[in-house]
Amino acid sequence: MTTRFTTPSSSTEGFFQAAPYIQSQFDDDHALQRALKLFLPDQVREELIPELSKFSKLVLTPKVTTWINDAERNPPYLKSWDSWGRRRDVLVTSEGWRNLQALGIESGIVAIPYHCERGLYSRVHQFALYHLWAGSAAWVNCPSLMVDGVAALFRKHLSDPAVEGIERDVLRGAYDRLTSRDPNTSWTTGQWMTERAGGSDVSQTETLATYAPSPADGEVTAADGHPLGPWKLDGFKWFSSATDADMVVMLARTQKGISTFFAPMRRTIPASARDALGYDTELNGISIQRLKNKLGTRALPTAELVLNGTRGYLIGEDGKGTKEIATVLNIARIHNGFTAIGLWGRGLSVVRAFGRARSVGQKPLLDKTAYVTTVAKMHIQYRADVLFNYFVVALLGAVEQEQIKAFRSVVGGASVAVGGVGRVPGLRDTQMAEHLLRLLTPALKGVTAKTAIAGLAECMECLGGVGYLENDDQVYNIARLYRDANVLSIWEGTTDMMAHDVLRVVYGKTSVAALAAMRDWVKATCKTSGLSKQKDMVNAWWDEWESWLQQVEKEEAEMKARVVMDRLADVVQGVLLIADAESDGDEIAIEVLNAWLSTRRAGVRRSDDGASGGSWRDESARNLRAVYGVETPVGRQAKL
Repeated sequence: MTTRFTTPSSSTEGFFQAAPYIQSQFDDDHALQRALKLFLPDQVREELIPELSKFSKLVLTPKVTTWINDAERNPPYLKSWDSWGRRRDVLVTSEGWRNLQALGIESGIVAIPYHCERGLYSRVHQFALYHLWAGSAAWVNCPSLMVDGVAALFRKHLSDPAVEGIERDVLRGAYDRLTSRDPNTSWTTGQWMTERAGGSDVSQTETLATYAPSPADGEVTAADGHPLGPWKLDGFKWFSSATDADMVVMLARTQKGISTFFAPMRRTIPASARDALGYDTELNGISIQRLKNKLGTRALPTAELVLNGTRGYLIGEDGKGTKEIATVLNIARIHNGFTAIGLWGRGLSVVRAFGRARSVGQKPLLDKTAYVTTVAKMHIQYRADVLFNYFVVALLGAVEQEQIKAFRSVVGGASVAVGGVGRVPGLRDTQMAEHLLRLLTPALKGVTAKTAIAGLAECMECLGGVGYLENDDQVYNIARLYRDANVLSIWEGTTDMMAHDVLRVVYGKTSVAALAAMRDWVKATCKTSGLSKQKDMVNAWWDEWESWLQQVEKEEAEMKARVVMDRLADVVQGVLLIADAESDGDEIAIEVLNAWLSTRRAGVRRSDDGASGGSWRDESARNLRAVYGVETPVGRQAKL
């Protein structure tokens, strides 16, 4: 037998895999495009397409990937002492980190919904950008999500005319900086809750707050010139992200209970001491004990902090801190969901490109039906996760309309058209949106975090050994995406905590209204005559879920909390896939719906209800359509 190999390979001769061509994620991501088609009016969507396409190309440019490399190679570090033995706690971050943060701020990753740039659809606009940004952000989106939550909290209080005087000036100054698109004046914020005693159980908070106005307040101010605040905070924070922030919102205990506080990160030094010290500001009663060494999110400065006389302001009602901080947490959890699909979506874009470029045994990888089946399963679940995320953020956009109206009526500014629920299938009014948002936000975080982590592990495997490498070329570095994604199921509450949060709604004061809203939404979305078998299946899931919870003891539901949450998510995703398929009768959307439904049945045999069926060749062709949107991708290496 004659071999075609006549010369040995070397470091410079022989086979070299052609680099996969990564398309713009926006242009290549059919799940994202379908979500925007479902939740945006055609005119708004058409207006956004050029911006989203351009941004998705920008975040893959050498300039941005160089910044990612710099942020990864040069993680933050702490200089605790100056040359003369004085405690300084100077936190040093990389140039790449700072440039990525500036890019996110300029792009409006936070500012868009606060400036109401697309009215009722501003939240969908914002998170479409965020979806594309997460894979390149090197975790600067962590400070961004905290900025978003805190800006919403401050907007709520600024909408109250009873908030006045110095407190109003301080909150308004911080709000304007948090929602700015100018990196030179904008602020980021930390969100400090976690302590050694309780972790996510904030009832164990040991940080104490004392009302103690200081006579030195006129001499020593916050770095922006505002008074430091009349409350003194003392304690220890065990896990504090965004330690390089300009301000912080935290929980501390007063005589009335757990309360929420705002504090500037830095304060001025008395003029008499500045010349001797050589600097003008210092940390506001904060000492950085050490930085955390983590599996992922390495560019993000996460620290243990000692608070010793940190000065700040009470936010909201004394003793009602967990209620106040819920505004921040709920928005953070939605960001968590979009980070999940953003990281996984980026990994899938690499997998699609690799499938076009790679051959195995003289055959294109796309001819390997087992491989394409694996990739198709990921894309089908990803599509369900994407719709889930955009549904929840559309609910948020609807709920916020009255808040925006109240804010503008108090603080002034350009009038904006508010009201309505937008383009959300089955949504009746904002009251329904409020109940659905509260019930589904923890489910969104809990479910999408786990599917993204598992999905990115699968994406690494799809590339073989190259997928496991920490590639300097960050366009292909799925390993970084995977290790970063593992925080998603932990940060702001573990999966079990999210499941128990769902049960808090199911058994809480608003349970009757929340379950009625969910029931009405399912029935309204599935009431038309088309896709009847699929609708009957999802309706049956809902009926079983609701009746089971009514029959079992609460303790049994708590034991099976994850199952309760997962099955609720199945209902939501099933309804949304039906709505997507029914919106225009798209053949691929119907195939994705049927394939997704088949994965939710027990056993491995096909059902006889027509959801699957046909020959294995038919199924293989469906798999290619699910991954690429076409049955035969144009050119295994073509730049589409």
